[in-house]
Amino acid sequence: MLLRSLLIALVSASPLTEAFVQPACSSPNYISNTARRVAKSVAPVVVDAELKLNAYPEIPADLIDFISPKEWEQRCALAVSYRIAYLHEWHENIFNHITLKVVGSDEEPDGPHFLLNDYGLGFDEMTACNLLKVNLDGMLVESKPLPANRRTINPGKGRVFKPGYVLHSAIHAAREDVHAIWHGHDLDATAVSQTKFGILPLSQEATYALNKGVSYHPFEGSANDLSEQPRLVKNLGPKNQILMLEDHGPIVACPTIEEAFAGMYFLTRACKFQIKSLSAAGGDLNKIHMPADETLDEMVRRMEKFDEPPSDAANQDREEVHDTPGLMFGYARRSAEKAFGVDSIYV
Repeated sequence: MLLRSLLIALVSASPLTEAFVQPACSSPNYISNTARRVAKSVAPVVVDAELKLNAYPEIPADLIDFISPKEWEQRCALAVSYRIAYLHEWHENIFNHITLKVVGSDEEPDGPHFLLNDYGLGFDEMTACNLLKVNLDGMLVESKPLPANRRTINPGKGRVFKPGYVLHSAIHAAREDVHAIWHGHDLDATAVSQTKFGILPLSQEATYALNKGVSYHPFEGSANDLSEQPRLVKNLGPKNQILMLEDHGPIVACPTIEEAFAGMYFLTRACKFQIKSLSAAGGDLNKIHMPADETLDEMVRRMEKFDEPPSDAANQDREEVHDTPGLMFGYARRSAEKAFGVDSIYV
């Protein structure tokens, strides 16, 4: 597709974004001299990789002819993500979106496709069957409409909210590494997006978020204008996972839904700490414990391996890490299932 080719070209032409923080627009960069992150030649071994940290109910018999087992699993993961976001108050009435690219849809003639919420439903009402599947143009993709009894809250084809489609489709088109995009109007994260200094390295949670690469995108008004897409993807860049929409709120774009949740969790937590500390200091940054440059370098180094298990003296050449995003998401998923009931979310 022409749009996708143009957006990918823009991202490829963006400056290298392996820096600890890489604002790609006019926002001031507090951390200007920190060490750049160097990609490892050998990926660490994830010790939880063989475990199924997040399992979902099997696809119901009446849906087998409508949805593939893999898409069903994705629908379950996304539906519970909306419930998780509701419990964390990362939502605003019927607005905001979390999207997930459908596995294998890149090969479709109008692909890729992604799943998103039906406009008009709250995050606490989302189910696996109430999600919509759309292409990059925001058009519904349905080989066969789902059974009517599976869409009791939102009968019919469903509604696509244009601002959500504009933001998410731009990133899904341009970043092939991104499969999950999480956007919400958390009050504190949105408040931080309204400040000129952005996210400050004041906590472990902030270091986690900053270590994923943070970009900034100037506010242009409601995100319903397709002409904004090229600027948005250019500001996000080819590697960063967090885009602070100034005067709007955060976007977290990651390879998996579990990583997107972890990124949003630590980002919003960091913003809460920042808002509270600045409030306690009367807004005076001179009264805040701001790390020195050498401390920032050490913060970066430690955050790279903050979740590594105890070292094994017999395997010094083997670097291991836990699947922290998977473990975090697992706990959040179980909490949502307890709060809402499994059948309410998936079936």
